[in-house]
Amino acid sequence: MIRGLVVTLGIAIATWGCNEDRAPSQDRIAQAREELEGRYRENEAAFFAKDPDRVMQLRHPDFHTILPNGTVNSREQMAQRTRDFIGRIERFDSLGETITRLSLSGDTAMAMVDQGTVRQQRIDGRIHEVRTSVKQRESWIKTGDGWMMWRVDSIQPGATLLDGKPLPPQP
Repeated sequence: MIRGLVVTLGIAIATWGCNEDRAPSQDRIAQAREELEGRYRENEAAFFAKDPDRVMQLRHPDFHTILPNGTVNSREQMAQRTRDFIGRIERFDSLGETITRLSLSGDTAMAMVDQGTVRQQRIDGRIHEVRTSVKQRESWIKTGDGWMMWRVDSIQPGATLLDGKPLPPQP
C-alpha cells in the first residue's frame, strides 16, 4: 500500500509541469501578456474618450470586484460606478496600467497590475488635479471575442493626491 502510494506520488511529481494547464509554456504566457497589454490599451483609450460603455465592453458578463473590506460589486454596480466616475472627469492627463506578474490557468489569466492616473476632476464644483495609484489582481477569461476582464480583487490602494497634497486613506 505505502509502496504503491510512493510510486504514484513519484509519477505525479515526475509528470508535474508536463501538463500545460499546470505549467503554461513561456510562449503561452508571452502571448497572453501581449494580448492583455492590447486590452489594457483599449481600456485606457475608452477612459480617455470618457466612454463608460466602451470600458464595460471589455468586461465579462460575470464581471465583479471584491473590495478590501470584502464587499462584492456586481457588473451592474461597476457599470454605474464607472459612469459616475467618468462623469466627474474633465480630462485624463495620464492613465497607465502595467502588468507586474502574470499567471495562466486554462482559459484564465491572473495579472497583478500597477495602475496610476492623473486627471482633472470636478470636486465641490471646482476642477482639481487628482493623482491616484492602486495595485490589484485582475483576472481575465479568454472568450471567442478575446480576453474579457472577469474579476478584480486583492486591491491595495496607493496614495491619493489632490492638487499635490495627500488625502487620508479611504476606508
